[in-house]
Amino acid sequence: MSGVSAERWLALADRRLREAGYRSGSARSAVIELMAREGHCVLSAQDIVGRLRQAGVGSAATVYRALETLHELGLVHRVDGRDGVARYEIADPDGHHHHFVDERTGEVWPFEDEELERVIGSVAERLGVRLLAHDVTLRGTAREDTPGAPGATT
Repeated sequence: MSGVSAERWLALADRRLREAGYRSGSARSAVIELMAREGHCVLSAQDIVGRLRQAGVGSAATVYRALETLHELGLVHRVDGRDGVARYEIADPDGHHHHFVDERTGEVWPFEDEELERVIGSVAERLGVRLLAHDVTLRGTAREDTPGAPGATT
């Protein structure tokens, strides 16, 4: 897991859920533990349902409710793909990245870009606003030789 450690994110999730008044629930705990194990992997709700179903935990409705709660508490990011499928990944409180969605394959992968961060900060400054958060999702088609792209040959 790049950025936040699984243990640190689990502790953060536990603290935020308690502060928000949520009691411990086995299905929500299973979603949290799965997300921590997967690290910064972007998973659809159906991926999560399938993995937890294999373990005999929770229903689809329970998983969707857990993901919505985690999203509301800032513990996971939601990335909407071209295919209409929402995908989730843990939110690293000390790290930040954006996403590229391949419109041809539907695959999503994260990227970081220091220059983009500087430009976004500059725009916020010019607008006279205090930037609290931002998300950038680039959409397009990856060339086969794109470094870091799923299925890339180089």
